[in-house]
Amino acid sequence: MTGEIPDAAASARPLIVTVFNQKGGVGKTTTAVNAAICLAAFGKRVALVDLDSQSNATANVGVPPPVATGAYHLITGQASFEQCLRSTPFENLRLVGGSDELAWADIELAMGEQPEAAMSRALAVLPDNLDAIVIDCPPAPGIVSVNALVAADLVVMPVMPSPHALDGLHKAWWNVTRVRSHFNRGMEGLHILLTMTEDSDLTRRLSADIMAEFGSRVLPIMVPRDGSVIEAASRDLPVAVLAAGSAPARAYVRVAELLLDPAANDLETREAARARLMEWQQRLGNLPAHRDRYGDTGAPPPPTWTEGTEDQLGKDETEEAEPAPTFTSHRPSVRRPRPATTPNVDWGRRLALWLLLVGIGALLGAAVTLAVLKGPDWPLPV
Repeated sequence: MTGEIPDAAASARPLIVTVFNQKGGVGKTTTAVNAAICLAAFGKRVALVDLDSQSNATANVGVPPPVATGAYHLITGQASFEQCLRSTPFENLRLVGGSDELAWADIELAMGEQPEAAMSRALAVLPDNLDAIVIDCPPAPGIVSVNALVAADLVVMPVMPSPHALDGLHKAWWNVTRVRSHFNRGMEGLHILLTMTEDSDLTRRLSADIMAEFGSRVLPIMVPRDGSVIEAASRDLPVAVLAAGSAPARAYVRVAELLLDPAANDLETREAARARLMEWQQRLGNLPAHRDRYGDTGAPPPPTWTEGTEDQLGKDETEEAEPAPTFTSHRPSVRRPRPATTPNVDWGRRLALWLLLVGIGALLGAAVTLAVLKGPDWPLPV
């Protein structure tokens, strides 16, 4: 395996970049979205494929999930790549969106032939006007993730320099190398991107350990932890657009530049890309994306109960039933009407039975006690 990232211009086929880490919370979706948007800012025609059922990548480029026809239909062979593409608010960037159905794709693919090659088959026929495809994987090493790795020209693995994330990196690296050796020997690059870095001794030490172990596989870029990343996610925008001048945005511009050319250091081209991001920021950065979905409050409305009175819930079954209480969320109501009457209990009979059992227990206890006191010669009943 070479340490170089292939140049997209060297082939008419689009460059396929898979962003993968089987551990969640390390900046995987943030990296996929911002790498795609920065490639588009460089003037490349890009498609972002969201294979995660949470559909965060879809939302982060301004498209409300779930999509009607998207990544689930693509990977299960129900629709072509071109049929799944939809536009985004950004020039040069299109989307194959996510949906809840992707949670079942692992099971469905496992029932077919060569389940690991479903994505490769789906990408066999592509539109002519694409330069790059960026795939966001789910945070698990399932069949869907394996498909994204089998189809990849190169893999970017975001990792946060923390002890637990480092353990996850070793497992993810092992899985990716197994996929490459068994299914995708054409994978040209496997690279690590340090994300959520901080100016601390622990971060520096862990980052140094990762660089010492993986060498040139670690990209010479650190994406710092920054509040603008969280703000961008809450606004359904890439941080490279919402905060185009921020440190994370500058880092992702450099990531995109290296994906296009590992030796790139063209300041003029880089500044042109940043200027385009600034243009998108001015046009889209002030749009409250959540407001379209949730109204002026910017948050989803809380679920509300619609119920009758206690008398209505306790009506006799022979009377006409009232409509069942409804819950406006996806969770069905589990509340049931209580019985109109409570069955009579014969407490006298229960007390007599209890006294009988106590008496029998006392007699047995006395017999055992006498046996113990008398010794083994005392005749016990057989």
